[in-house]
Amino acid sequence: MKKFMAMLLCAMMLLCSVCGAMADGITTTMTVEWDGAYDVVVIGFGGAGAIAAKNAAEAGAKVLIVEKAPEGSEGGNTRFCGQMFVYGKGNVEATREYYKALGGSRDIPEGIFNVYTEKIANMAEIVAEETGLDPANFGDAKAISTAVIAYSPEYPEFPGAESIELWATHQDGISDGYLWTKLRQNVVDNSENIDVWFESPAKHLIQEPTTGTILGVQVERGGELLNIKANNGVVMALGGFENSQEKVETYLGLSKVAVQGSLYNTGDGIDMALEVGADLWHMNVWEGMGAALGATTVYPGDGKQVSYYTSYMPPCTSGSVMMVAGDGARFINETEYTRHGHIKHHDAWENPHYPQSMYLVMSNENYQTALAYQVAVPADGSYTYSGNTVEELAAAIGVDAATLADTFTKFNSYAETGMDVEFGRNAESMKAFPAEGPYYAVELVPQMLNTQGGAKRNENAEVLNTEGNPIPHLYSAGEFGGICSLHYQGGGNIAEVIIFGQLAGQNAAAAKEALPEGLVTDVMTDAKYTPGVMTDIVVADYSHIELGENEYLGIGEGGMGGVVVCKVKIVDGKIEEIEVVEHAETAGISDPAIANMPGKIIEAQSVEVDNVSGATLTSTAIKNAVADAMSKAK
Repeated sequence: MKKFMAMLLCAMMLLCSVCGAMADGITTTMTVEWDGAYDVVVIGFGGAGAIAAKNAAEAGAKVLIVEKAPEGSEGGNTRFCGQMFVYGKGNVEATREYYKALGGSRDIPEGIFNVYTEKIANMAEIVAEETGLDPANFGDAKAISTAVIAYSPEYPEFPGAESIELWATHQDGISDGYLWTKLRQNVVDNSENIDVWFESPAKHLIQEPTTGTILGVQVERGGELLNIKANNGVVMALGGFENSQEKVETYLGLSKVAVQGSLYNTGDGIDMALEVGADLWHMNVWEGMGAALGATTVYPGDGKQVSYYTSYMPPCTSGSVMMVAGDGARFINETEYTRHGHIKHHDAWENPHYPQSMYLVMSNENYQTALAYQVAVPADGSYTYSGNTVEELAAAIGVDAATLADTFTKFNSYAETGMDVEFGRNAESMKAFPAEGPYYAVELVPQMLNTQGGAKRNENAEVLNTEGNPIPHLYSAGEFGGICSLHYQGGGNIAEVIIFGQLAGQNAAAAKEALPEGLVTDVMTDAKYTPGVMTDIVVADYSHIELGENEYLGIGEGGMGGVVVCKVKIVDGKIEEIEVVEHAETAGISDPAIANMPGKIIEAQSVEVDNVSGATLTSTAIKNAVADAMSKAK
């Protein structure tokens, strides 16, 4: 901390003396004590960071990725998203028409707009080239999953939509981490030129104040603050701020949200960008999911991603079920279709305005059906209230009993007459509440996938200052300053991850002109963190794993974090023991599979067993690993 405070003091002294220095010919030197040096430092090991690091390494740079998450939780929202990309089927003109309509009246600078749309038009080819995936396995995602039909294209009424599709990266499914595992493996394959530090958050950018040049990054690692020099450039790929309650309130005006993506997207990059004079854009733009305003049950706050949501679930959108606000009145058509959480407001689809409190009110029949779905309401009964009468339910959730009773009466009359005169809900989806309870109310909050706001960038992936000029040696990619300004097309963020990850990595790696003499004195006396000295990335070398008699090593693909490695003891063709020895799965989500799948396989003496609910990908990887070990025992 002392080193950084000294740097800040020096920078402040320099800023205060710039005018005098110019008048008197005096030069003030900034002295920086470096703990290490690389050509490029990438902040964030998600999809954008992985692509930027790979491209920088392929351009000849020595790269350091610093990531705040522990191993197994890296990947940002790329790890958890649908693994799909938007594709303009080679038609640049139509793609530009469509994206112009997506922006509405909100202006996107021509340079970045043209780069983005030209590459989206050719996205399938770019994805294949960047990832090494076989384009023969790509295809229109709606042919693979009916769940994404509405997103391919998402705005079919817009000009150019006939050339826009949402494409999957493989034919076997979506939302399975497939793309992320490939991007992560590309970093592993370039481990000779890329070091990765987990649990090492970037704290500040180190900037030379006269020219504004970014010299490096201050990183916290193992409780120590380290100054890491970046000879050619720094790439900010930190994702959004959806998991910062303070920033969500400040920029989006939402007091409570439930987040479905990475728990580590807390807006750190915004603070760092503002410190060095960066401009921000699209800070009020965010994406959600589902019906009923994209609302979901309250985030449990247990360190896990949201596991239950109301998105188009029948017990939440059909029958004796309605949404009420904190005053006890309905306020929305509960089945209203959203486009990534946006609802139609006259001539635009916008993020909705939410009441301060909202509840999903259900009959006992609907509630019991919802419990059976396991994702519609909290199975443990949290944030759930009940009453045998309407008055008791009103008291339980703290709303006016007379208003809630009137809401019940109106809803039942609409269901019986076949016309919802208030909100236009299809009466076929409405069933009158029974005269007797119990009745249930589940507290709801807005469901959030990601934010788009962050540092403003240009077509070269350079971060811009408030005057519109590039901040020297500073680049960005991904959702940290996304290009989306109004309407969002599914797959657009993955496209942006790839497009600007490439540009940021390549441009950051390019050699830069030296700063004018006298501005910076580099102190490198204890620069022990240099390329190849320290990395946390796991390289696929299992020679260190000791195998006993009748033990075989199995490598199973298909996990969210890549492969799962199991040690399997097989005696006379019988599976006796299974031990998961290495993995990079997500803590919390994968734990039930790691704990229970070995026992299930041993009991069945087969890998043909059901996956553990909620941990499907990890279960599949364990089964694949055991099958691999069994093949070696034959």
